[in-house]
Amino acid sequence: MQKLFKSTWFKCISLLLILSVVLGGTLALLNDVLYVSPEERTARAIKKIYGVEKEFSIILDVDNGDNAIENEYGKINKIYTVGEDTLFQSVGYEGYKNGTITLWIKITNNEINNIILESYDKQTLMSKIGASFYNEFYVDVTEAYNKGEYFTPKDSSAINYNPVSGATKSANAGCNAVNCIIKYLGENA
Repeated sequence: MQKLFKSTWFKCISLLLILSVVLGGTLALLNDVLYVSPEERTARAIKKIYGVEKEFSIILDVDNGDNAIENEYGKINKIYTVGEDTLFQSVGYEGYKNGTITLWIKITNNEINNIILESYDKQTLMSKIGASFYNEFYVDVTEAYNKGEYFTPKDSSAINYNPVSGATKSANAGCNAVNCIIKYLGENA
């Protein structure tokens, strides 16, 4: 039995077992300490958009078990009212490598007046998509829908042509996130 405790394989297995227990406990502790609830994430996003904390009411939130609203351009995961504004979290499809871009889009008096990037999946060259790209989306949503004017980074003959040099596929996902909102609001106005 004494040979067993002095053998190399026993020392290796013991060390691995101790490391597993210590690291597993640390991960469990950090998971509890660093957890951010969906409500806190929403409050942080609203603060990022408005600069201060604001009261909001939930119309749709997939984190609360609601179903996302989907169309050919993307899907809407969240809809909130913040004062007179309506705030959308929209995911645009058809980005680079079939990835997505998620945007927060603020609508006031039926006009887009603020867009903030939330996240993206599989997109490269996101540094080429900046504030000037998002500023082109500040339009009257109902008017754009009624005229059939959706955004595109590809077709220079389109009315709402919004090009980005070197990141066309990623820009396409950004345009589609906005187009998803235009279509939704146009059909549900």
